Parts: sequence; structure tokens; C-alpha cells
Amino acid sequence: MSRLRPSRRFAALALGVLALAGLSAASASQLAVDGGTLQAGVGTLADCQPAGQQIVVSLTSAFSAGQYRSTAVRFSDVAAACSGLTYRTQLLDGSGAPIDLNGAAAGTDLSGVVALTGGAFSVAIPSTPSAGIGEAVLVIHS
Repeated sequence: MSRLRPSRRFAALALGVLALAGLSAASASQLAVDGGTLQAGVGTLADCQPAGQQIVVSLTSAFSAGQYRSTAVRFSDVAAACSGLTYRTQLLDGSGAPIDLNGAAAGTDLSGVVALTGGAFSVAIPSTPSAGIGEAVLVIHS
């Protein structure tokens, strides 16, 4: 029986991993991910995002104290069927390690209910250096 390294286990958290690779302090990087049935571990998640309809991820950032800092993650082009479902999101640094987003512990997800406005919703995060954000993970489930 083979064992997955911890970093690989975390990467397998969801097929809906939204990579913001190459995100630099001044970039407005966006990444799209196709929907379909999302899966984390062995639990099947809601199929609210049609295959081929991509979710776009962007950061709300501002220049402060000599660097860009992000204060929210925005998910847009989200299907109306996802509205009212529960989301979980986590940011990872460039090496794939979880970023502490809520003071509880690094790796603790932020969660809530998808409340769409014009096909998008935002998740507030503590002011985080934008250059340190490497990936965003989003899972939407019922």
C-alpha cells in the first residue's frame, strides 16, 4: 500500500483546485477552472457548475506599506445553481503550504454560503501579502 506525502494529500483535497501560479505582487492574475462533479477525499460534492463553464479567481488588492496586500478573493462566472450552497476555500503559498486566514491555524478553511451578485461572490481574508499567495482552493457543496 503506497502512502501519499502530506503535500500530495492536501493537493487531492478537491478536483476544484484553482491555481493562481505565478501570481506576483502587481499582477491581476486570473485562473479558470471547469466545473463538474467535485470530489474531496471520498465525498462527492454538488454538481452546480456545468462542465465547460469556468470559475474565474481574482484577488482584491491594494498597495500598502511598500507591497501589494490582498483583502479578498473573488470568484466570478459562478453558475446560478451554486447560489445558496456552502463553500470552503483556502489559500496556499508558493510551496503549497496553507496560509493562516482566520487566526485559528494555518490550513483552516474559510467557509460560508455562496451569495451570488451578478454571478460572483467574494470571500474576505485578513490583509495578506499578495506575493505570498500561490494558489486558491474552492469547493462548493450542498
